[in-house]
Amino acid sequence: MIDLTIHSDGLAHNLARARANGVVIPAYAQMKDPSLIPQEVLDKLSRTGLWDVDPVNLFRVNWHNEPKQSGGLFAAPNYIEFPPALTGVPCRIVALAGKWFPTGCHKVGASFGCLVPRLVTGQFDADRQKALWPSTGNYCRGGAFNSKLLGVHAIGILPEGMSRERFDWLRSIGAEIIATPGCESNVKEIFDKTHELAEDPSNLIFNQVEQMGNPLWH
Repeated sequence: MIDLTIHSDGLAHNLARARANGVVIPAYAQMKDPSLIPQEVLDKLSRTGLWDVDPVNLFRVNWHNEPKQSGGLFAAPNYIEFPPALTGVPCRIVALAGKWFPTGCHKVGASFGCLVPRLVTGQFDADRQKALWPSTGNYCRGGAFNSKLLGVHAIGILPEGMSRERFDWLRSIGAEIIATPGCESNVKEIFDKTHELAEDPSNLIFNQVEQMGNPLWH
C-alpha cells in the first residue's frame, strides 16, 4: 500500500543526518506494543518531558503514553467513557484521548506515518528537500514536531486566522510558516498555495488526505 522503493542517495543522506542527531526511529510494532521498546530508551524517556524536543519522544507517538507531563512511560490507552445516563443511548461509547501525545494531539502520529516511510526509503531527501504540512492546525503542528525531531526542514501552511499561540509555537519549533487567507474553514486557499509550491521539486507535500501512511498509522 506504500511505495517502498529505495532511493539510495536520499537514504544515505538521511542515515547520516539521523546518526549525527542521535535519532532512533521506532518500529510500528513498538508503537502497538511498547513492551518491545528497549530498556535504554525507557530509561531516557523516564527523564524526558512529553513535549521536549528530543528524538526519544518519537517513541511516544502512540496511544499508550502514561498520563504524565514528564518522565511517563506506558500504560493502557487513555480514554473517556460516556455512560448511557449521559448519552441517552444503551450502548457504551468510548473515546480515545489524544492529550497525552507530544503536541497534545494524535495528529503527531498521523504525520509520523506520512513522513517516516519517505525518510527510511530515501524518497524524501532531508538534505535537499523541505517537508510541507498543509493543515488548519493539529496535523501541521504534529508534522513540525516530528520534522524537528528527525532533522527535517518543515514548512507549515495554515490560515492566517488561526490562533497566535499556534503560530508562536510553530516558530518556536523552528518551522517556516506560510499563512493563507481566511480562517479554519478556508481549506481551499491552503491547497491553492500547496499546489503552487508543489511545482518546486525541493518541496515535498505531505497532504494527510492523500498519504496512505495516515490511515495505516491509525
